[in-house]
Amino acid sequence: MAAASGERAPAFTAQELEKLIDGVLPQYTLLYGPPDQQVSAHQKRDIWPAIAKEVRTLGAHQRRGTHSRKRWEDIRRCSKKTAEAQLGMASQRGRGARRTMTPP
Repeated sequence: MAAASGERAPAFTAQELEKLIDGVLPQYTLLYGPPDQQVSAHQKRDIWPAIAKEVRTLGAHQRRGTHSRKRWEDIRRCSKKTAEAQLGMASQRGRGARRTMTPP
């Protein structure tokens, strides 16, 4: 059931996240690949409702394409931050100076 206006939508379940990832990976090149392999913004907007439809098959919550896209972007952003932290790099988007890795 969708959240009422002004209410926060429930968090994605582990099964919904798996379904989301399974839906995005085959489309990844079209969405985020090299410019010569990407599709138009309009076509990208059409991909997300199809992915959300797959997530909805679990029946937990009525997710829309925008919900699925935003959750995927959150996953990507957190993954990048984690990778940067593990490599000892400062975020290039922030004001921090970029550290180079020194061999142990």
